[in-house]
Amino acid sequence: MNTSSRRLALALALSLGLGCAHSTATGAGAAASTEAELRPVTVAELAGLIERGGVTVIDNNSRDTFERGHIPGARWIAYDAITAAALPTDRAARVVFYCHNEQCTACHTAARQAMALGYSNVFILPAGIVGWTSAGRAVETGPGPT
Repeated sequence: MNTSSRRLALALALSLGLGCAHSTATGAGAAASTEAELRPVTVAELAGLIERGGVTVIDNNSRDTFERGHIPGARWIAYDAITAAALPTDRAARVVFYCHNEQCTACHTAARQAMALGYSNVFILPAGIVGWTSAGRAVETGPGPT
């Protein structure tokens, strides 16, 4: 399967909701208040941050979804397993969490936990991996960095 076909297959699988590690039953009002508390970045902004370096990207999808395709350089950490030991030692380091798409809230949970641990430069990518692939951005497959 070529890269374009693999990307299309991944986008299709992800758009079907097969990757969210944390389902949500919240309404639009809850989502709006979540966005006000957390600092979102767009796909283009995250791509720029990655290109310039100095950002830690954390995938909070299921492990299987992560291995099928993740943002290049991203590390996988379960959304409910965020600890200081799993994050950069510098609590002022820029950390971006993402999950499946705008309906999934796994990255929100993970980002809030990082903030509770004292991390001050925490962001989320609300579009998630679905938005990343829909924008035509490349993904890596496999277990990724540890």
